[in-house]
Amino acid sequence: MIEIALIVHVIFFISLLVGLHARGYLNIYSGLFIYLAFHFIVFVQRPVVVYLFDIRSEFEFMMYMPDDGIFLKTLFVADLGLVSFILAYLTALGFRSTEPTFNFIELTRTQLRSFQLAFLLLFPLIAYSLLLALTMRQTYGVEVFLELGKINMTVDPATGHKLFSDTTAYVVNAREFAFPFAALLIHVTRARWWSFLAIFFCAFVALQLGERWEIVISTLVASMMTLYIHKRHTFAWSHYVGMAIVLGLFVAIGQNRDSLVKFLTTGEFEFSFDIAKSSFGAHPDFANFDFLSYVIAKVPDVSQTYSYFTQYLGIFTQPIPRVLWPDKPVGSPVQWVNLDAYGRFTSRTTSLVGDGWISLGYAGVVITMGFCGAFYGAIFKRFCRPSVSVYFYLAYFWMVSLLLQWARDGSHKILDFFLFCIGPIVFASFIERILWGRQPVVADRARA
Repeated sequence: MIEIALIVHVIFFISLLVGLHARGYLNIYSGLFIYLAFHFIVFVQRPVVVYLFDIRSEFEFMMYMPDDGIFLKTLFVADLGLVSFILAYLTALGFRSTEPTFNFIELTRTQLRSFQLAFLLLFPLIAYSLLLALTMRQTYGVEVFLELGKINMTVDPATGHKLFSDTTAYVVNAREFAFPFAALLIHVTRARWWSFLAIFFCAFVALQLGERWEIVISTLVASMMTLYIHKRHTFAWSHYVGMAIVLGLFVAIGQNRDSLVKFLTTGEFEFSFDIAKSSFGAHPDFANFDFLSYVIAKVPDVSQTYSYFTQYLGIFTQPIPRVLWPDKPVGSPVQWVNLDAYGRFTSRTTSLVGDGWISLGYAGVVITMGFCGAFYGAIFKRFCRPSVSVYFYLAYFWMVSLLLQWARDGSHKILDFFLFCIGPIVFASFIERILWGRQPVVADRARA
């Protein structure tokens, strides 16, 4: 039965791709394209690999094993989420095929000054955070700025999340405010080769800490901006090579998170790779299907309730730094569903589909994925207008690229990423409005 279901599942996905492409809905600059790529990796490829190679590592970690019924139900729920996203996305577009205009947006003098002032105001935070990032790893004998680099952290016993006890993530991670300015450099130089150095330096800093989302998202942003500047409708072979390299780095770093920092601090380089234990095998990176099956099995049969979207109350408590509220709850102040209470879900992610299921079952999946699809359809429609502000134009590439993170994590934590990657752009827009007044958006000049 599972074999037949998997075949139908794969054929259904391929049929959707063919139909969307035939009607001109697939566009490499759209959120739909990003979500389809995500869905393929974690909800099409993953269940096939799990079944064919009997991969049980994540199920064993969660102390749970799905039966055939849950396996099939997980496939259905994943597809329900995909269809809900697509229908809401197309509704936002009015079921019309839309293409970007590829107009190059020149920065006005006031816009350039606004970005410069925003950067100067944020630079102290960025610089301090970069210094922390380069010195906070004390395990391997770093002595430079030893005291400055110490970061005390605790682990929340209920969720397993690491928490800063004597500082705030807004300061520690402020280096990420540099990303939108680095992307701006790519735009104003029209993607000259040296303009990529800044954004990849920012990603490299995160890389030496063993963090990977920055290099994936920044590479995606840089690629899309370059393609747009060059007015390309599809990827070139060099972009596929670049994506393959980034994917390889992502997978390799997953098994060697400390290799780079050990090399930088001790001169010793240790590297290992096992394809069976890589992101495509017995590893949690692409295992959202495994996690979703756990969520579906435990909610509401074991939890005896749904969350009814109360997890999003964390939106109101999350901005408050923990140094000001030491007892601040992790996530929502109202927790009706605790996945760690039914097994072991520490450091695993629900995905947007799973978050919808936790909220209200099938209806929750439709509402959550429908909202997400409508949002990305609306911003793509706006992106394709003949003239948009430079602020929206720059923010759009980050919003679309961060869908990968949002789709994987679920819940409201995406606001952290939006704050760092889009916040400076909003800040620059605010500065322009306050100091020089809102400048009219004029028709942008297309460049050869």
